[in-house]
Amino acid sequence: MGRHHWRKIFSILFVLSIQSSVFSVTAADDINLKKVAEAEKRSEAITEAQGGLIMARDGETPLTALIAIGKAIEENDWQAAAEFVDLRYLPKGINPEDGPELLRKLVILWNKQNIIDLSQISDQPTGHLNDKLPSYRDLLGVLETNTGPVPVYMQHVPDGKGGKIWKISNATVAKIPELWDEYGYSPQIEALANFLPEFSAFHMENWQLLILSLSILFGWIGTGLISLAAISIAKHFEPKIAGLSRFCGRSLRWFLYLSLLQYAALALGLSVRARVWFDNSTLLYLANTILILGLVELYSAYKSKQLHDQDKSYSVALLRPMVAILKIVIVVIIALMWFESSGYNMATILTGLGVGSLAIALAAQKPLENVFGALTLYAARPIKPGDFCRFGATLGVVEEIGLRSTRIRKLDRTVVHIPNSVFSSQELENFSVIDRRRYKHDLRISLDTTKEQLQMLLMELRKLLLSHPRVLEVAQRARFLAIERDAFVVNVNAYIDTGDINEYFGIAEDLNFHLLNIMKELDIHIAPIGQNVVLNNAVPADLEVQQRAEQTIRQLIEEEELPFPNYSEDTRDKFKDTVAYPPIGSVTKPKDVLKSPEELEVENEIEAKS
Repeated sequence: MGRHHWRKIFSILFVLSIQSSVFSVTAADDINLKKVAEAEKRSEAITEAQGGLIMARDGETPLTALIAIGKAIEENDWQAAAEFVDLRYLPKGINPEDGPELLRKLVILWNKQNIIDLSQISDQPTGHLNDKLPSYRDLLGVLETNTGPVPVYMQHVPDGKGGKIWKISNATVAKIPELWDEYGYSPQIEALANFLPEFSAFHMENWQLLILSLSILFGWIGTGLISLAAISIAKHFEPKIAGLSRFCGRSLRWFLYLSLLQYAALALGLSVRARVWFDNSTLLYLANTILILGLVELYSAYKSKQLHDQDKSYSVALLRPMVAILKIVIVVIIALMWFESSGYNMATILTGLGVGSLAIALAAQKPLENVFGALTLYAARPIKPGDFCRFGATLGVVEEIGLRSTRIRKLDRTVVHIPNSVFSSQELENFSVIDRRRYKHDLRISLDTTKEQLQMLLMELRKLLLSHPRVLEVAQRARFLAIERDAFVVNVNAYIDTGDINEYFGIAEDLNFHLLNIMKELDIHIAPIGQNVVLNNAVPADLEVQQRAEQTIRQLIEEEELPFPNYSEDTRDKFKDTVAYPPIGSVTKPKDVLKSPEELEVENEIEAKS
């Protein structure tokens, strides 16, 4: 293709951008997507029924004349189609030889405002007799103009063979040049249409397809540039409004792009069959849907960041399914609005949805159970992401609570998905909500231990529990629980002031070391397990330790201070927090594990002032 051809194309496109207002014609108010679809369906049925009739009937009735014109136009045979145009008695300046061109212009003007419903066209040689028109004339429709409606007639005229035939009226043909000058395509458009190869699609002509394709391409590039500018501005507000850059890069761009295509398409002077999609604002409905869903996502991201900053991660998990449900409701409402604007009866649609909802509800019973199970989990809050729990035989950390299932990562790092309907209806044990940990041991003491040693052991154990700063006063016990045939059973029970399992292990370890030291000082041993027979030399008991224990117990009895069943309140207060924890020499400072950073900061300020 030569350089001058490209210059010609771009010059024509430039003119089109200036004269785009010429192409817009007011659409008929009573035409919508439903009516167009129904009219096309009826017309196709009538055309198929007439297809079996002999060609001799062409023009015998208004219906057969229009069907013949339509077939000729589909075959691009405008000369044959012009045989059904009355070219007699035309005004000066209108050449009958231009019949094919005049018909082509009339078809374009007609298609921009009307559609032909063949079911409304008479299939009688006499035409419609009750339309208050002369018997030789039938009305096809009207073309709306600024000066009023212009009727388009079919007329019963002589066929030159002694008979009569139905043709497009010469009175209508006489007005085509005037109508074309006012509402037709400009010479530049005609030149572009003639320059391009002949093709059509979606009820659009070649030049309309070309300009719409260029609008699609350059519209995407143009809205992309606008989106980039918006993103650069949004980055300044991103710390406060999370997700703003993503909204500008996706939702805003698609909204502008589809809106641009909507207005570009309406400026092309499309036929009713092509324009009906745009007259019903299909692209605008889609653009507004994307924009509204983007705003919902933007608010969700903003709210999620706000809840994270407030340490309300559980509410973030609840926000996700609520946003999903809101999106579904928005899409359904906008879809119903589009159906209403397209001519479909809203009551009929809702009735159909009501009838079908029962089948849908039955089919979606299990998914709905899972959705309501998720809402139950969010409302009751037995668990939240990050909790360590046991569900049946499954033990692991909750990673996500979705609309369908809850995801748990087990200790071996495998993932289990449990349906929410099951998860919310069965027994669940949540370890992460433990506010204190239980320290419990049953010491099986050797039967060689004397009564006085056992008493000293109980005293020291109770003293240890009272003295340790991380042991709570609730349910503290050190009791001589039972005498069995192979051991004395001493029960130690207490609660540690932490729910963290790792911190608990450290404190329990410290208590165990203190317990071992007490048993070593009192020369008390753990009873062997089972009934093993051991032959070895007898080890004499440490009489000095036994005597010291007896003397201490005797002295406490004489002074009436024997701590059984427990220590006195004064003694308990003296023991409290006298054990160093963490132990002396630990890399952890003793007070750091007991006070929060805020408390330490306040203490530092007080020390600095003093």
